[in-house]
Amino acid sequence: MSLEIAIYLAGKIQKAHENPNECYWTEEYQDIIRKTLQPHTVFFLNPAIRSDDLSDQKSVFGRDMTQVFSANVVFVDARERRGLGVGAEMMWAKMNGIPLVSLAPVGSHYHKDKTSLLGVEVTSWIHPFVENLSDAIVESVADGAKWIGEMMHSDLSTIKGPEWIQETMQYYMETQFPCDNPMQALQKASVTLKSQLEMI
Repeated sequence: MSLEIAIYLAGKIQKAHENPNECYWTEEYQDIIRKTLQPHTVFFLNPAIRSDDLSDQKSVFGRDMTQVFSANVVFVDARERRGLGVGAEMMWAKMNGIPLVSLAPVGSHYHKDKTSLLGVEVTSWIHPFVENLSDAIVESVADGAKWIGEMMHSDLSTIKGPEWIQETMQYYMETQFPCDNPMQALQKASVTLKSQLEMI
């Protein structure tokens, strides 16, 4: 078994106009991961460390997708609100069957004891995209590193891939579509939408 592991660090990239006190992947966090994963040699794929031309947006996107694709695992810092890039990286990881662990402790932005959604009270809430694109959700960096170490020596058949996304759509159609009046009305009104839904 290889003693090397490449970890993509998904999270916030600090921009000049943003709060410098927000959560980022620090060297201290990376040291925790390295120590926890010994004797593995850890390589961090970090989109915040680069020397490419940041004005070339196609290349910037391509670099980030290349790093995700090359990783053995994606570690997402989901403690605070994240942007479009992190969500796209998470989906790309799952479309390629790459293990993904999210740092989202209880009480953080995407993991609440209770919240209200469209006027409905929900308890033990995890953002549905974080919950369903993650193979594990952890309370600390150390917990995430421990999960990565265990995952490296376990059966990877439980790691979510594109089939999981298909399964969630089928699950919705079976369990919630019958009571989802707006979606039913759209299906009845649109031949195209009806055809698409029948393909699920």
